[in-house]
Amino acid sequence: MKTILAISKAIKKINPNAQVSMSGSDISALDTIIWENGTQPINKQQILDLIPECLVEIEAEAQAKIDNKNNALSKLQALGLSEAEVKELFKL
Repeated sequence: MKTILAISKAIKKINPNAQVSMSGSDISALDTIIWENGTQPINKQQILDLIPECLVEIEAEAQAKIDNKNNALSKLQALGLSEAEVKELFKL
């Protein structure tokens, strides 16, 4: 799934207005891209070149969400809420 997300992210880095659809769950999805609504096709190699960078960004975004959640939990605990109360409040 991260590979599909990375492909989409790479396409949007090259053309923020691109409209595409694709199928698959790995790098072979590149071969199924349908360029929609007049979107000019992007060279497959350009997309491939950006995938490693996009994967790093996806991982960083996921880690930032975890860090933000942990920071919020710590701040709420500092205000006197227990971890159980925080988890119940936010359905964690």
